[in-house]
Amino acid sequence: MRLLGSTTVLGLLFFVLSGQGYADTIASDDFQSGDYSSWAASGDGEDSIHLYQSNYSVKLDGLRQIRLDTSTADYQSVSLSMELAATDLVYGDYCYAEYSVDGGANWQQLGSIGVSASGGGFQSFTRSSGLDNISQLSLRFRSYSLYDNFCYADDLALEGTPISGGTIASDDFQDGEYSDWSLSGDGNDSLNSYQGNDSLRLDGVRQATKILSTQGFENVSLSMELAALYLVSGDQCHAEYSTDGGQTWQSLLTLGNGQDDGTMISATISTGLDGVSQLWVRYRAYTLYGNYCYGDNLLVTGEAVSSVNEPQLSVSGSTNFGSVSVGTSASGNLTLSNTGSATLNIDALNAPSAPFYLAADNCSNQLLAVGESCQLTLEFSPASDGSSSQTFAIASNDPQSPKDVVLEGVGVLAGNCDYDCLGGDGNTGRSQLDYNQLMSGSALTLLDYSHYGVPVSAADPSHRFSGNLSLTIAPGSLTERGTNLASAYTNPDSLPPFDFNFVQHGTHLIPEQRQVTNTGHTAWEWVLLPGRVWDENGDNGYSRAALPFALQEINANCTHNGVLTFLFKSDGSVSDVAYQIAQETCEYFKYDLHGQLNASYTPQVLPNEQALIDGYVQEVANRIEIRPLSELSIDYPNAGVSAGNIGSDQTASHLTAYGVYYQGVHYLGECQTRQGQYPFCDVMALPSYSTAKTIVAGLGLMRMEQKYGGSQQDLIVSNTVSACSGSQWTDVTLEQALDMATGNYDSSGDSVDEGSQKTVDDFFLVSSHSDKISHACVYPRKTTPGTSWVYHTSDTYILSRALQTYYEQQEGLNADYYRDMLVEELFKPLNLSPLSYDSKRTYGSEAQVWGGYGLTLSGDDFLKLSRFMAQEDGMLGSQTMLDSGMLADALQQTSNGGLSTGTASSRYQNSVWAYDLSASSVVSCSQPTWIPYMSGFGGIGVVMLPNDMLYYYVSDNKEYGFTKTVKELAKISALCGL
Repeated sequence: MRLLGSTTVLGLLFFVLSGQGYADTIASDDFQSGDYSSWAASGDGEDSIHLYQSNYSVKLDGLRQIRLDTSTADYQSVSLSMELAATDLVYGDYCYAEYSVDGGANWQQLGSIGVSASGGGFQSFTRSSGLDNISQLSLRFRSYSLYDNFCYADDLALEGTPISGGTIASDDFQDGEYSDWSLSGDGNDSLNSYQGNDSLRLDGVRQATKILSTQGFENVSLSMELAALYLVSGDQCHAEYSTDGGQTWQSLLTLGNGQDDGTMISATISTGLDGVSQLWVRYRAYTLYGNYCYGDNLLVTGEAVSSVNEPQLSVSGSTNFGSVSVGTSASGNLTLSNTGSATLNIDALNAPSAPFYLAADNCSNQLLAVGESCQLTLEFSPASDGSSSQTFAIASNDPQSPKDVVLEGVGVLAGNCDYDCLGGDGNTGRSQLDYNQLMSGSALTLLDYSHYGVPVSAADPSHRFSGNLSLTIAPGSLTERGTNLASAYTNPDSLPPFDFNFVQHGTHLIPEQRQVTNTGHTAWEWVLLPGRVWDENGDNGYSRAALPFALQEINANCTHNGVLTFLFKSDGSVSDVAYQIAQETCEYFKYDLHGQLNASYTPQVLPNEQALIDGYVQEVANRIEIRPLSELSIDYPNAGVSAGNIGSDQTASHLTAYGVYYQGVHYLGECQTRQGQYPFCDVMALPSYSTAKTIVAGLGLMRMEQKYGGSQQDLIVSNTVSACSGSQWTDVTLEQALDMATGNYDSSGDSVDEGSQKTVDDFFLVSSHSDKISHACVYPRKTTPGTSWVYHTSDTYILSRALQTYYEQQEGLNADYYRDMLVEELFKPLNLSPLSYDSKRTYGSEAQVWGGYGLTLSGDDFLKLSRFMAQEDGMLGSQTMLDSGMLADALQQTSNGGLSTGTASSRYQNSVWAYDLSASSVVSCSQPTWIPYMSGFGGIGVVMLPNDMLYYYVSDNKEYGFTKTVKELAKISALCGL
């Protein structure tokens, strides 16, 4: 072991030598130059160069990481080493050296150190397998520590031997290793030794995948061998390859029943594999457990394409001028460089046509030696509003000439509005968050949210926002409201890193990213929502934007809603950003947070701008018509409805949002906060918590039952989830897991298991699939499956894993039941918001959907989902999308109403709760009237009434009732006995 102060002499090198028989340096960095700008830094925390006793290293803390992208294409026998040291680590802190063979999509650990190795001594970690001929090899040093608890990165060395003799990649497993293959799918994998030969053994739906590259090679040939034992009817063993990065797979060899005598069979393909940047190969089992597939003798050969000295024209610089006011100009520089291996001769350039101009030309008729460059200055001067785009061709002796550069810009005409225009005069009488406050950075206090919303007299915007907004993050002012938990979080008073693209359409500001997004904070993830843009007379020619957002807790569903606001001009001028949070759906952590941050606006036309606008316009058009809740009494004047009684089952100060659906209208209640009404109630981000048990697990199994012909609900857990291999899971069906009636638990008491410290620590607080499934599968057998309901979110997680496993078996390795089956086949056709397009998942390569919680939705989404179930019978038009029998049972439309949840008036069937109103002293139905509903932690409900009314409420004070509201709604349409 060396210490922090020892020295090395290598600098950062990237070179390729043509010699054979010895190792070449592919990449190395010992940071002795004091520079690490070639590494990309990201994540919450700090990075800096560290000098100690003449040795340089890179120092990291928090969640900071540095990353280097490289390639080992055309190299074999590649070895990688990286060194780590640490100081001041405490329990739970770690420092990591990691690598990725798929461009950063998945990471593997080279080595790590923790508190026991934090004395400052460097440790070296090395790998010498699985790194040959990788087109996209990514390396990183990563800190996972408290601030000021430091990790030190040093001495990267990547070496290999140039491929010769035609072999691009091979693996006969004779080294006893297969750790360079990526393993996935339920089942088992192991090395099999028989009569001196080693092979890779798989069963279940286990598969082993390796990512290769044939770039720079022609006449490429691929061969793989397979053998099998004990196959029965339906079992198969596959050798497959993919030339599009695993999106689609082609069969090289398949073995079935009758081809399982253990003899190795070889197959070869010699076409279509030249110059493939990501050639994926895999061995895949599709068998019962204990029925085996054996993969062996992978061989990829080819001939290196001969190189020719040629010039290469490379162009750098921005050609997207963003939004520019009509009558003004914006300019940008282009750098033309010769990155080839021969002199580059640039022809005389033809200037672009208006509104683009070639303002300065230092490149026409120039000869650029290898490595030389020259500059052009281009200008965008719009004479009218609207988008402009044209191709600027640069001709040269580059074999790929001409080089086409796309010039783009948007002319903006002051006062021009083309969507949802305001029409006010701009005289708003603003007293808070005015021009001076936002421009000067003066201290702000908590304000009534009306100051963050669109004023009545707001004028149409004179500027258009299109491009990137980034913030310089600094701590804000946080005050807890009735809880005492802030000290348990790291930096809860800081927003996560913010660097996002937006496009404006009329008076609406549309985020490019609409799902929950992790940007490297230790506590929070972003949820960005559509905002508004307008003008006010006191803003000195700037336009004003307001953007609703939410902070959602990492690895949880706890959601805090806020708004940020700022001033801007089309040319990139921007004020500070003021923000405020004064409302949440989070029973255990409530706070106010506000602050003001420096901002940077980079105007540009987004490549997907028109698609974003078109999608958003359609999204808004598809929303259910909204009217204020108070208009129920206007629309139904003879009913005697009191809007104040609707939502009264929950304490008003803990009620986030609520609404009623009837006769095609969404009657929306006020979204109260600790600082007045939330100004963007119609798009507020709402956590699902356990309503996801219905929306994800319930609809998922019902959809799968309908999609694949109806037997999936009876599949056995132990046959679909390999981690649940114990005897207590061999007679539990997927439907029983959905019903939380597995018979496996510690205590049958009401939420005793669910609320235990063991479940909190080992299931809810852990983030990996392996940890969650280990807890979920460990419960012992206590009673016969299907006879007793015990609340276990872990049972729903098991079902989610089973849905994913079965779906992969049907659709392939890259299939995702949530994305493909729920989002594409249900949520998008139902016109749900983009919030629904992803779910919280485990962190790591498995990315398993939680199933029992973890969605983020809008009130409009809750209503469309419950309408789909209760009023549209699970149909899209004339097409049945859900199993009708399972749905009817869940909605209490059959005699199979489910298991009691502790009282005679409460049931649970196929993920849907039901309550008998005849047991209520508030509603007083004289005959049984079962009301199906979804329920979520803290006080969330989606109630599906038999009179074709829907009611949702989102709160966080553990108040779950809805009878006072139902009593009021029954004045409009009777429901007892229906």
